[in-house]
Amino acid sequence: MEWPINLTKIADGNFRTINGNADEMIGVGRCMKAGFPCSRVDITNGKYDAIVDVDTQRLLRIQIKGTLNGHIGFTGGSRSGQQISRTVASRTYKYSAEDCDIILGVDGTNGDCYIIPVDDIQAWGSSKSISALSSYKENWNILIEVAKKLNKKISD
Repeated sequence: MEWPINLTKIADGNFRTINGNADEMIGVGRCMKAGFPCSRVDITNGKYDAIVDVDTQRLLRIQIKGTLNGHIGFTGGSRSGQQISRTVASRTYKYSAEDCDIILGVDGTNGDCYIIPVDDIQAWGSSKSISALSSYKENWNILIEVAKKLNKKISD
């Protein structure tokens, strides 16, 4: 079942912001429902949106990316809208292990989550179709695997 989207017809620019905030809350809530303590990070324009405790020595940093068009983006720093100067150099960058540990894609049409280690996206372009990400769909064990891998790096 697909969720209703923007029934009140909020202006596109405003709705994009509201929808992004909703995707972040959905992502945090889904982590919690999967049994992982998770909190939003309320830093505007931060490199990650949430932290999750996987009962290890390190919290995972999660960048939450919502989609309504069936593609999850792996970049940050871009802005859109009428107020943006087109003469300023682009600040868009692709996420890396310096920025976050996990990209959590949220399908904004139904709440499905895609748990993607940031290391996995390095060989890909700036986005990927959710149909090509089936091994990541609802695969919450990836959080545990990534935490173990990062803890091993710390102990080495």
